[in-house]
Amino acid sequence: MAKAKRQQAISIESLPFNAEHYREWRRRQIIRMAVTYLAPLVILIFYFHFRYIGLEEDNRRVHLGAIAEHQANILDLFLSERRVNLANLIDHPRFSIPPSSEDMNEYLGDLRRVSDAFIDLGFFDSSGVQVSYAGPHTSLESRDYRDEDWFSKLRGRTENFVITDIYLGFRQQPHFTIAVSRTVGARFLVLRATLDPARMYEYIESQQMAGDVITCIINRSGAYQLVNETLGHPLDMCLLPVSADEPSGFGSFKSETGLRHYSFWWMNNTDWALIAQSVPGAQSILGSPQSRTLMVSAALLLVAVVVIVNRAGKLVAQQKETDQTRAQLEHAAKLASVGELASGIAHEINNPLAVITEESGLLMDYMDPRFGHKLGEKELHERLDTIQKSAFRCRDITRKLLRFVRKTDFDLQEHDVHTIIDGVIDDLLGPEIEVSKIRVKRNYDQSLPKLPTDTNQLQQVILNIINNASDAIGDAIGQITISTSRRGKKILISIQDTGCGMSPEQLHKVFMPFFTTKEVGKGTGLGLSVSYGIVRGLGGEIEVESTIDVGTTFTLVLPIR
Repeated sequence: MAKAKRQQAISIESLPFNAEHYREWRRRQIIRMAVTYLAPLVILIFYFHFRYIGLEEDNRRVHLGAIAEHQANILDLFLSERRVNLANLIDHPRFSIPPSSEDMNEYLGDLRRVSDAFIDLGFFDSSGVQVSYAGPHTSLESRDYRDEDWFSKLRGRTENFVITDIYLGFRQQPHFTIAVSRTVGARFLVLRATLDPARMYEYIESQQMAGDVITCIINRSGAYQLVNETLGHPLDMCLLPVSADEPSGFGSFKSETGLRHYSFWWMNNTDWALIAQSVPGAQSILGSPQSRTLMVSAALLLVAVVVIVNRAGKLVAQQKETDQTRAQLEHAAKLASVGELASGIAHEINNPLAVITEESGLLMDYMDPRFGHKLGEKELHERLDTIQKSAFRCRDITRKLLRFVRKTDFDLQEHDVHTIIDGVIDDLLGPEIEVSKIRVKRNYDQSLPKLPTDTNQLQQVILNIINNASDAIGDAIGQITISTSRRGKKILISIQDTGCGMSPEQLHKVFMPFFTTKEVGKGTGLGLSVSYGIVRGLGGEIEVESTIDVGTTFTLVLPIR
């Protein structure tokens, strides 16, 4: 709670940057964290989404394949049972040859008690004539079937049974035939039954395992044998590409309701293939597994975005607090630098103050009637002009100091780097350098472009380094060389002194806060630490080289863009 109150207490006026800077910094943090945290999450979501689609495809394939195989086996079993029913009947010892009409009706009744799919029953002699018949179409008795495909196939086949495709035949109704043959002595005999495909399809549907699948049966030519009325009618052509060379398979097709999938399975007892098709679900968007997955993923992403935005706000608050502390340290370092310049500044201000005191004293003497001197208008004007110039000189000195120590926003503008350096040497350090034994040499590269920087901040860095160089030289005769150059897209400002230098151990700690090589009471240890933070804030670096009893070189590497 106390920390939150402290963060709220930080006003933008006490910070080194304006409000737009922190808004932009917050946007960058959001983008950075989004790339770091959201991008992997989005990749995982897409990966698992497409992985789920693949698994769903595999599951659908297995599901439809299992249904197709199961239903085909059921139908195979049904047809085998009906074939066995006929074989048992014709092979029964009490089966009379040829059977009478009463016997045929009795046999048909027995068959119908086993399965109501049986429509009628017929017995044929070797010539193909139906000599005995039981069923609803008594006119079929004595009809010649020798030219029917099923009779020709049965007579010419090695197997003693045949199951035909669906056909209309004499009665013009869809039905199919199961016939078994026997050879008794020299006679070729056939017992045939016709079955109602609708009854058989009802039997298949009663064994249906899932309500999301619809089945149909086709022959080798692709004509429907058994089909749900929603798909077509018997003997219509099926448009699905079912391979006749493979025992089973899986495929998909586009329908008016979307993409649908199917699986087929060829049966053993007849040349029929059972097709299991997926039925488009009537679920709402909330009921779709993929939609639910996407909704959960979207919720996770939304939570992640909220966390990121909240975290970015906390980081901005922490950064504001850090910037405020850094600004206070920088300001303290400025004040420490001004304290080190106090003697020179005092000397610089004392000169014009002495002139003001002297001139004002003379004017007072001239105005004293005891001395009996009178001052002419021209001479009075000259004296007042001297006083005014000295006052203006004091004002300029104090303005430069106030401008230097004043807290300002971090304001990047294009400046001439040489003008900034000259301002430090001539305006701030001029009096101190004049009375010292230190010579300042300037090696400027006049071809340098303007540098985008903050004048006040860069002046503080240069002042700190020159002050350290001056302290390193001490009372000895020495030189400070300030050079500028360009390295690619960066401007280099080198400040080299001929002072005492630093050891490797000292060089390693030179930018640590409160570390100083000066005597106790003569340094705060903040100058180089603050300078390092300022240069890093400007997007640059500080390089330092030093040798004991030779000198030290600090190089500011600042980007042009």
